[in-house]
Amino acid sequence: MNYEKACKTLNIKELTIESLKKQYRFNALKYHPDKNKSPDASIKFQEIQESYEYLSDYLEYDNSENEYEDEDEEFSESNKNSYRNILFSFLNNIVVNEKGDSILKLIIHRISNSCEIKAIEILEKIDKNITIKIYEVLKRNREVFHFSPEFYDKLEALFKEKVKDDEYIILNPNIDDLFENNLYKLKINEITYLVPLWHDELIYDNSGSDIYVKCRPVLEENVTIDNKNNITVMIKYNITDIWKNKCVTVNLGKKTLTIDAEKLFIREHQKIVLEKQGISRINTINTLDVSRKSDIIIDITIL
Repeated sequence: MNYEKACKTLNIKELTIESLKKQYRFNALKYHPDKNKSPDASIKFQEIQESYEYLSDYLEYDNSENEYEDEDEEFSESNKNSYRNILFSFLNNIVVNEKGDSILKLIIHRISNSCEIKAIEILEKIDKNITIKIYEVLKRNREVFHFSPEFYDKLEALFKEKVKDDEYIILNPNIDDLFENNLYKLKINEITYLVPLWHDELIYDNSGSDIYVKCRPVLEENVTIDNKNNITVMIKYNITDIWKNKCVTVNLGKKTLTIDAEKLFIREHQKIVLEKQGISRINTINTLDVSRKSDIIIDITIL
């Protein structure tokens, strides 16, 4: 095993501890021999394990750290390479900022380890809002769940039946709306709803049916927002400009961030984390709470 091969096996373009864990979980589930029936699945899974171990050593990262919560005995680390345990770790990292997220993860876990007929029966019986969130997770991550096309056809039909009387609205705030904690006044049937624009999705009751409001910010191409509302800005700077100006300047809408050149290392790529200087974090209990702020991550490439 070597560095280039390991990164290629896990499809890692830029190696960090977070990208390593993320790509390992995804690929390990995709090729896990307990679910993937391809003839070469076991060999591929072994390569994934070896690549993960190699890159963990390269980063001096202790991958024996327990990533599994103690909220259920069956998710113990007795076999950390089992499909069940890797799946639970995967769900822990994609289901965040959700009301009742532990219940949501548990139901998805149960479904993934049930036969397809039983899985559909479970989804038919549970709350509509939970069904919708499960639907979105399963659709986005088809490769790791290994359900058949027929299952997804039934899932699609079930989803359409459950939301047939609901309304979907998409809002497109800009980055300044997020920093300023702006609210959008949504008026439907003479009722006004206040939508906090830093949330990704909210659900409002509308006389028996539901209104789903999704906020999809309009961002510059070099700006992304993750599921914890952390903002990453990717910039490129010429080293001569950095030493000339003695700083790096980053513009985010009306906001200007300045980083002293002294804080930078003389290397091609690095990240600077500005803690608690981002937008408000999502509070699913008190949706208007703006007391906790996310981080801003400046991803700098020096030319």
